[in-house]
Amino acid sequence: MKLKKEFTSLLMIVFVIINFVLSLSGTLFNGILDHIAKLLQISVASTGSLTSFYAYGAIGAPVLVFAFGQIKRATLLKGTLFFTLLFGILSIYTKSFPVLLFARFMSGLFATAYNVLATTTIAALSSEDKVGRNIALLITGASASLMVGVPLCRILIEYLAWQTIYLILVIFMIIGLLLLNFLLPDIKTHGDSIHLKKELSMLFSKKVFSIVMISFIAFAGYGAFYTYLTPYLVAMFPQVEQYTSLLLVLVGAFALFGNYIGGIFCDKIGFKKALFFGTVIQLFIGILIFITQNSTFINIVFVMVWMLVGWFIGLQLNTGINIVTQNKSSFLVSLNGSIIQFSQAIGASMAALVIANTEISFIIFVSIFTSALSVVLLIPLLNKKENQSSVLAKQA
Repeated sequence: MKLKKEFTSLLMIVFVIINFVLSLSGTLFNGILDHIAKLLQISVASTGSLTSFYAYGAIGAPVLVFAFGQIKRATLLKGTLFFTLLFGILSIYTKSFPVLLFARFMSGLFATAYNVLATTTIAALSSEDKVGRNIALLITGASASLMVGVPLCRILIEYLAWQTIYLILVIFMIIGLLLLNFLLPDIKTHGDSIHLKKELSMLFSKKVFSIVMISFIAFAGYGAFYTYLTPYLVAMFPQVEQYTSLLLVLVGAFALFGNYIGGIFCDKIGFKKALFFGTVIQLFIGILIFITQNSTFINIVFVMVWMLVGWFIGLQLNTGINIVTQNKSSFLVSLNGSIIQFSQAIGASMAALVIANTEISFIIFVSIFTSALSVVLLIPLLNKKENQSSVLAKQA
């Protein structure tokens, strides 16, 4: 079902803003961990669980999407957003830290399910030549939260309680929910979706399984380096510590641009070629980051480019899973999204082991290794001539 022309731009703006708000709610505590630790009188490590529990919740998103898969897509989309804001309110008003962790877990569960449904909805409502750009536009909200939201929270925490900042985000969620109620078409998943047995068999088709595996591997490398990016920069170049906020803004800006050009290249040359070239570039950028660690300016430039290419690659993987499933499998899209979340946590753990046993300067090798492995896995996918329609025909 196609959107009415007069609603297309406005609906996209609503989706982008909601994506911004949900992404920021997930990473809200990242930039203010020290403030929250002092307020709650717990360690910074314990406070970090407020973010990790949000990520753990994402693992359950495929089950949630499948369990309610027969509900109309528009209804399910609005329902997951409603429960996200509901648990956001619980996070704000609870006085119990365990309850706060539970609320964060549930927020991550429903927010991830919403993001999956939003991605598949935009893909389904887009013409074939604009799928990549429209998904890139949707993801712009997440990269904008990285560029603007996290540094802004660091500033606002000096004047506002974290609960007030979170409440502002919840208010935007409520506004977004109301707008979706008026603007979103009545999209049915029943009759257009694939039953679980067929979805699981599709998972083990070469194209789908390759994308899921590459998502896991690529984002493990991304999570390893990005999680410790700020400590890396401060440890390697102590003179830049006073400019940390500015560097975080630049990181977000490069992520935003990488996502934007990722959409353009995806539509021009296809997600497989764009993914392959992006991964090869990421491999060489990782090597350059390691060999230029004696030069502050050059190394930081390569770090920014690494971030750009990381989001370029992420766009191809998010778009690719929708394309190879012909936008029919919210379950597989949500599974891929959960794997991405989980793999970033795995990557961060790998980086922690590297730091504990060597030095922080060596964490880039995790990204180098995962990029090289991804290139190897992409070669047969790139050479595969079979189109997805024939794959689906076989699954039927």
